[in-house]
Amino acid sequence: MGIANIMRNDTEARRVHEASNRAERFLVQIPVRYRTPHSPKWFESRTENVSHTGILFRTEYISEPTTLVQVRLELPPTMGDGAHAEVLCKCQVVRVEQTCGGGISPALAVAILDYRLTRKREPN
Repeated sequence: MGIANIMRNDTEARRVHEASNRAERFLVQIPVRYRTPHSPKWFESRTENVSHTGILFRTEYISEPTTLVQVRLELPPTMGDGAHAEVLCKCQVVRVEQTCGGGISPALAVAILDYRLTRKREPN
C-alpha cells in the first residue's frame, strides 16, 4: 500500500470520526438576533437548526469565520405565567454557507462559546 493510499484512508477515517462526534442538530426555527460585540445594531433572523454546540441561521449580513458574535434566542413560553426564556450566547462564526442564487440568503454557522439563560415576563 503506497503512502497516498495510507493518507487517503487516514483522512477518510478522521472525517468519519468527526461526523460521529458531531452534536445532534434539531430543526428548530425560532427568532434569533445577533450582532458583533459592542455594536449597537442587532440583526434579526430565524434559526434553521440548533445543537448544544452551535446554531445555523440565514442572514444578509455576512461575517468572516472566527468573528465573535453575540446571539439572542427567544424561547416560547412554557408555563402559564406568560414568561419566556431568552438564551444569550457568546459565539464564534465557524462557517459561512454561500448560496447560488434562488433568493436564499447565505447561512452562518456559529459555535457557542458561552451562554446564559434569562426569563422575561410579557407585558400586560
